[in-house]
Amino acid sequence: MRKVSLTQMVAKLFRETANNLDAGNSELSDAEAMDLVEVFCHKPISKDTACRYLNMSRSKFDSLVREKKLPKGRKRIGFKELIWYKDELDACTKIMNNNN
Repeated sequence: MRKVSLTQMVAKLFRETANNLDAGNSELSDAEAMDLVEVFCHKPISKDTACRYLNMSRSKFDSLVREKKLPKGRKRIGFKELIWYKDELDACTKIMNNNN
């Protein structure tokens, strides 16, 4: 029996899903499809980019991180700069807006 790696299994699932979408055989709702897109768009951004994206100053951004209204930056091996993820920032700002 041939051993299949996890990445090969994931790739196969992605291909099957893409083929079903192309053939119109998908039962994904628009909301589920957007959730799937969000998962694949989980990309790191710098603090400067996050501040521009959220339309706020670095000091306001730092203040919201200290107040735990925004997530802490994450370290990446081999990099000095912290990173944030756009989708996580979106979720936090959505919660902040709902609380106001």
